[in-house]
Amino acid sequence: MTWLLDTNTLVYILNGEAGVRARANEAGRVGRVVTSIVVVAELLYGVERSTRRDANRRHLEKELEPLEIVPLSLGAAAHFGRLKAELRAKGINKADLDMLIAATVLDLGATLVTNDGALLDGSISGLTVENWKV
Repeated sequence: MTWLLDTNTLVYILNGEAGVRARANEAGRVGRVVTSIVVVAELLYGVERSTRRDANRRHLEKELEPLEIVPLSLGAAAHFGRLKAELRAKGINKADLDMLIAATVLDLGATLVTNDGALLDGSISGLTVENWKV
């Protein structure tokens, strides 16, 4: 099984949330734990907005080191286009970065680990999600 950690899940780990870290460690023992380059971009944006950029960048790099960072692929791009069109046809708008993360998860056949209500709401067909914060 593969789990892709969303931005907020990695923020919990960065902030020392023991329960989320324990779930990630356990998942890593039984399967594959990855994140997306889109998530890394969001985290680096947070670093740039922080008052302790250098320290936060080092901390982020240390936490990302054991994780596989998956790139955007043509398959994910195809999922993104289909999903965005399907949701727009239903009058549902979601942030493009969230949609790219979801599309990457679908392309990998993975489970998204998030605490983002927009991704947990069930509106993205075929997306499997878990919330390790609850």
